[in-house]
Amino acid sequence: MKKYLLSFLAVSLASALVAAPLRQPNPIRQHGKEEGMMLDLNKITLGTLNDVEEKKQYLSTVQLEKQRIQNYMLRQVYENAYTLYRHGDYQRAQEMAQTILSIDPNFTQASTLAKQASHMGAYGTTSEAEVIEAKFQEANRMYDSGRLVEANEKLDEILTIQPHNSKALSWKKRIDGDIAREYNRRGNVAYDEQDYQRALDNWYNALLIRKDDPALVNRIAQTENLLRKQQVQQAMEEAMNYYNQGRFVESYAVFERITKIQPGDTRAQKYMSQLKEEIAQTYFTAGNKSYNAQKYDTAINYWTNAKKWGADAAHMDRLIKKARNAKEEALRRKQEAAQKAAEAAQKQAEEEAQAIEEEEEPVETVTVEGNSLTPIGSGVPGSPTFSDSNNVTQGIGGAAGRVSAEASAASRQKYIEGLDAFNQDDYERARQAWIVAKQLDPGNTDADLGLRKVEELTGIR
Repeated sequence: MKKYLLSFLAVSLASALVAAPLRQPNPIRQHGKEEGMMLDLNKITLGTLNDVEEKKQYLSTVQLEKQRIQNYMLRQVYENAYTLYRHGDYQRAQEMAQTILSIDPNFTQASTLAKQASHMGAYGTTSEAEVIEAKFQEANRMYDSGRLVEANEKLDEILTIQPHNSKALSWKKRIDGDIAREYNRRGNVAYDEQDYQRALDNWYNALLIRKDDPALVNRIAQTENLLRKQQVQQAMEEAMNYYNQGRFVESYAVFERITKIQPGDTRAQKYMSQLKEEIAQTYFTAGNKSYNAQKYDTAINYWTNAKKWGADAAHMDRLIKKARNAKEEALRRKQEAAQKAAEAAQKQAEEEAQAIEEEEEPVETVTVEGNSLTPIGSGVPGSPTFSDSNNVTQGIGGAAGRVSAEASAASRQKYIEGLDAFNQDDYERARQAWIVAKQLDPGNTDADLGLRKVEELTGIR
């Protein structure tokens, strides 16, 4: 948005100066050496910068350069807006000042000019003297009440309208001196309290006004040294406290901060060198423990950090490769073990299924005559022997006996026939079917239950 506004300002600026009937025209500044300032900084790449901190600093520099270019452009626009104001073109002067404020709301001179142009456009040129006088009176009241900064700002408003007003310039010089003395006093108080940072802040504000005060410059330089020593001492205590707690990384960071405050500090550099070795050794040891515990990813992470902190890179790379190989081998063994376990489980299930198929159930042997099954006697006491229509006799040894798969299937079929008859309330047919089912397979408990149910309902046994 600002880019378009700046373009609009440039066009408005040119048209304003061409159209305005100025008796003593101020030409717009021509592009000369400043032409290169309008480079498109967004197209600059950062490919050659590797360090993150370097990139941040570079981007900060780019931003400052953009701000400088913007300030330069706005100052040119303001000067032309003021020229329009002095020649009575209050409307366009106000418009240009308002445009400046839309880009930089803190441009105080543009704010003052916009208000004054608006006032002059409403009341005419004869009211400017009255406006100036009213501002003088207001500045005088502020000064008498000790409000020096506000009085100074009011004088700046006067000088915005009349830059060469001798009365305003004299008053401003006097008030600037008073403000500088107040800043100097506050700095002295802070210095006595050993608050060197606050002292410097106040003295730098005084120096902005008293630029040619060698005594103040010398005192600022001495206090800067005292502040650095104070900051280094505090940071040194903080770093040693971390070190004594075994928090080596935090301690190293504080020592690094010390070298930025006081470049070339030999104590800090010595501690940093020692800490790097201890941190690298700590990561190396932790990596060994993790490797022995078969925590290979953790070990790799520790050894990578050890390399960053100065451990032998070739040795760390060998250890990292070893950990990666061990991790792959552990995964392979785990997969093989899982596969073997699955195969063993499948084999056991197959064996159990085969054993169930081969197992024979207890059964009475019957003689098959046509489509009927009739017991014909018994063989071994306690184990009845039956003969089929071809007089093939099957002897069942043991008290319990066993039933063939065919007889078990036929018994199950008869049970289902009986169940169907039972559901149709044909209890007699159901009873007959279940009796046959029992004959085929004495162990058919479902047929037993069905017979007992029929007995309960009909009383027939």
